[in-house]
Amino acid sequence: MAKRRSDRMKLLQRLAEQREQVAVRAMGKSQQNLHTQQGRLTELGDFLKDYQQKFQHTGARGMTGATIQLYQQFMRQLDQAIEQQQGAVSAADADCTHKQQQWHATHTTTRIYDKTVERMVDKEQQLEQRQEQKEADDRPKKSNE
Repeated sequence: MAKRRSDRMKLLQRLAEQREQVAVRAMGKSQQNLHTQQGRLTELGDFLKDYQQKFQHTGARGMTGATIQLYQQFMRQLDQAIEQQQGAVSAADADCTHKQQQWHATHTTTRIYDKTVERMVDKEQQLEQRQEQKEADDRPKKSNE
């Protein structure tokens, strides 16, 4: 018996579903990375605020010029680290957006295959029913006489 067209299309449908699952996993990893990068940025910002408060508190009690320079140098380094982390967050956000677009494209393709297979199966069933009805109509009728 020859394979139905819908059976052949189901193979493509399964491949599309597999590609979609790969895209879903990639999107999830990307979202997790974005969340991690945002968390690091928040931690750096909180650390800088704490360090600035410590600087102000310690400065109120008096500091040497060398100590002030060390505090300021470290806060500049924290500012640089925050800038770098903002870049990492931006890159992670762009990657996340890209992965969402890729998933959406694969999802759309999968839905197209789903609907195509559904229509093919319906059409094949209609053809089978018509064929069965035709065969039933062509059979000689038994009379009860």
